[in-house]
Amino acid sequence: MKKLNAPENLINREMSWLEFNTRVLHEGLSDKTPLLERLKFLAIVSSNLDEFFMVRVGGLTQLAKRGERRKCPAGMTPRQQIREISKRAHEMVRAQYACLREELMPALEAKGIIRMAPQSLSAKEYDALRWYFDEEIFPILTPIAASEDVFQTLSGLTNYLAVRLKKHESSHGKGNKPSTHPEVLGLIALPRSMQRFIQVLAESGYRYVLLEDLVQDRVNAFFPGYEVLETTLFRITRNANLPLQEEEGGDLLDAMQDVLRGRLHAAPLRLEIDAHAGRIMTKRLVEALEINQRSDLYRIDGPLDLKPFMGLAAQMDFSDLRYPPYQPQPSPVMDTDEPIWDIVRREDVIIHHPYEAFQPVIQMVSEAAEDPQTIAIKQTLYRTSSNSPIIDALERAALNGKQVTVMVEVKARFDEEQNIQWANRLVEAGAQVIYGILRLKTHSKALMVVRREADGVRRYLHLATGNYNEKTAALYEDIGLITSDEDFGSDGSNFFNAVSGYSEPREWRRLAIAPTHLRRQLEEMIDREISCSTPETPGLILAKMNSLLDPEICRNLYKASQAGVKIKLCVRGICCLRPGLKGISENIEVISVVDRFLEHSRIFYFQNSGQEEIYLASADWMPRNLDRRVEIMFPIVQEAPKERVIHILKTALSDNQKAWVLNSDGSYSKRDIEPGALPIRCQEVFMKSAQEAARAWNQAKRATFQPRGPGTAPGL
Repeated sequence: MKKLNAPENLINREMSWLEFNTRVLHEGLSDKTPLLERLKFLAIVSSNLDEFFMVRVGGLTQLAKRGERRKCPAGMTPRQQIREISKRAHEMVRAQYACLREELMPALEAKGIIRMAPQSLSAKEYDALRWYFDEEIFPILTPIAASEDVFQTLSGLTNYLAVRLKKHESSHGKGNKPSTHPEVLGLIALPRSMQRFIQVLAESGYRYVLLEDLVQDRVNAFFPGYEVLETTLFRITRNANLPLQEEEGGDLLDAMQDVLRGRLHAAPLRLEIDAHAGRIMTKRLVEALEINQRSDLYRIDGPLDLKPFMGLAAQMDFSDLRYPPYQPQPSPVMDTDEPIWDIVRREDVIIHHPYEAFQPVIQMVSEAAEDPQTIAIKQTLYRTSSNSPIIDALERAALNGKQVTVMVEVKARFDEEQNIQWANRLVEAGAQVIYGILRLKTHSKALMVVRREADGVRRYLHLATGNYNEKTAALYEDIGLITSDEDFGSDGSNFFNAVSGYSEPREWRRLAIAPTHLRRQLEEMIDREISCSTPETPGLILAKMNSLLDPEICRNLYKASQAGVKIKLCVRGICCLRPGLKGISENIEVISVVDRFLEHSRIFYFQNSGQEEIYLASADWMPRNLDRRVEIMFPIVQEAPKERVIHILKTALSDNQKAWVLNSDGSYSKRDIEPGALPIRCQEVFMKSAQEAARAWNQAKRATFQPRGPGTAPGL
């Protein structure tokens, strides 16, 4: 009998990720999605591909160059994966730009959102544009002569204008024989910090010129004495999957700075070039960057780098072309003038983002910073915003003499530099900052406030599935728990002592921690579900997460399915488990929900013979989360919060509007509505529920605190 985690029983993780990005692309292709939201989804596809190439393709390329022939769990070598990625990524980019070029741009133009060519402007408009170029653009940009060394220093993910040049002929010597000069190549970087969209004023609508179009139009200004033969935009993606050399006793900050510097000159993985580039220009760039023209060259028939179009879609005042506006609602439990400590002493609080506002989390740290009874604040920070109110509050707390301990993960990919800056700022304020754990990433989301109260010291914990970032909390679906439960408090102290020093807790009352025993607890709970499952009352496992690709977890779920346990999974991104395999996974269903907000929470439910257990976690079911990261899984124990989280999970699993079903061959199909079933779009359900709860709470407050009318005597 073949092993349950044999290669043919698993889906390749890279192919599964490409399937996920195809689902994102579908939102951009669908005419059921509002027009500017379609533009945003096409931009997200580009952003996702950038990171995928930098990290995943970068790692595979390193393995292939070393001659690595070992196969991944799904049975493909690095070179085989690279070839298949190239094929599918090219298909994806062609579909993405065909939609932009043939559908979105014409439709946007019909609505008054028009990309203008400089040459199409009126004389007055062109004069204004030329003035803007002379005053605002020309002084900033610096053309450079292309050389072999220069190509090694070009920044990744930056648009460059390549200019083929030839010096103007001049007459010299006897007979006025014209001199000849070889062609040369000039390069102009168009920094990402510059305004990409230059608005052309209009009485209505939104007309704009792209920065690259204006620079190409005025390119002669950079090269006096030369004839411009051709201009071409290009963009390179460099490998960001560089190893961090962590040594016992070494300086982690210095090692991280070395990685950041190394990324600047890492090997190019992908070259995006204007589809209309000539043969000579293409050959020159391909050879200079040592790119494989067949697999790594992407000819783009449209604007390079669509990520900035995400901002364009958000800033324009065309509300009818976007989703109806949604404002995160105040939590009815927390929307009161009471101190947060009084509320949480009475009951555990669940906050569901982005349907409910992130404000209570900020409030918790801010109140603690000023609260005379607060003794200490301890927190993990993996990612946060650029102007973080959480950082501000921690800084104030340290300056106010609180004992502040912050675990800042300086290895959080692409946020390393910002996290180093936060760490330095907190150190200057007097906080105790830990920069990470040797060879592990701290991905946990934990905050603990320690207060001295009348009956002794009490600990308040916030544990969550998402980061301490108020901006992404308005875009990502996540769940947080705020509790003053003593068992949680004891575990909170043990956790922070473990990540800050050499403490090794002997027991955990509530929390399951990776990499020490979270995996083991998951496996035990799956085994328990198997042991209590019968044909009459089959076991039930429900779960929601971002990714499922751990081979051993897949094997355990296959065993559960064979034992008759019903398993329903909502996996937004990568899923390596194959559902529906005869004799192996016939009792497993997998869906993926891709909608307005990014599904990000991790929720795990075990029926446990009717003694239901529900957990939230910072960890997906991936080897890196279970074995190489510091993660937290925690139960919801009070009855009302427990019922609410179960409802959230079951509603997500019931979605039949934005859900895709994973087929056993690794493909996805749109979920059909069963006959007689009502349409369920889980994100709309959650938005309406949050709005109704906030409305009911406001009405109750008005009824309780009815203002007196004029002339009403007190007490009458």
